[in-house]
Amino acid sequence: MGRQTWSWMGLVSVALFSAGCGILSSNDKKQGSLVVPFELGNHKSCASVNVVTVRAEFDDGGVAKETNCEAGTIRFDGVALGPHRVVLYGLDKNDIKIMDSLATGPLSVTIEDGKTQVIDPPAQLTLAPAKLALRWDFGFSSCGSASIDSFRVTAWRSGGSQQLLQTNVSCGTPGKGEGQYRDVPDPGRDLSGDELGEVEVQPVSGTPADMGAPVKFTFDPPGPGRDIKLSLTCTAKSCKGSGKPD
Repeated sequence: MGRQTWSWMGLVSVALFSAGCGILSSNDKKQGSLVVPFELGNHKSCASVNVVTVRAEFDDGGVAKETNCEAGTIRFDGVALGPHRVVLYGLDKNDIKIMDSLATGPLSVTIEDGKTQVIDPPAQLTLAPAKLALRWDFGFSSCGSASIDSFRVTAWRSGGSQQLLQTNVSCGTPGKGEGQYRDVPDPGRDLSGDELGEVEVQPVSGTPADMGAPVKFTFDPPGPGRDIKLSLTCTAKSCKGSGKPD
């Protein structure tokens, strides 16, 4: 009986000690602060580029904070120690991300215990490219049965005077969300929303060889950060489109 009582009391003591350590660790968690000054383009005013709010996102949106554009700085307190990635976005009155700090990739920062890190030089936001997306429908057919391997997408400045981008999107690329659109890759941020006005989509077989005539779309430049969504209806011989964004 004595041994059982001691054993039970010992377990309780261990449990309380462990709980106490957990509380102490939580209350004594090491943290730091980050201050991110920002500039819009070449020292542009918020009003001149139509930015109302600036949003900073940590680690792919895991933590986010917004401030009025005129503040010129975003501060984070209580940030976990270690490396982080930070991206800033400039939002217009409709909450569209028309500017961002991604021209040179996300900012890399390392937070140290009890210290305040200030980004220097300030993060620079530039106009965000337009975002082009494509979807296709084969009815009861498929990429394989229609012998379509990919779609060659060529984007042009409004009026067709200058090519902005050419890339291929695999027919096997899975769609996203309810609309099942596929993002058109733009790693060079070439799709200027103030210039983009024509897109040509050419179905390509696995030979490779063009299949049928290209599908052409024309539209007014959407503006920075805006979405352009295009739809195709395809058969085993060719694809068709409305000629206008969805």
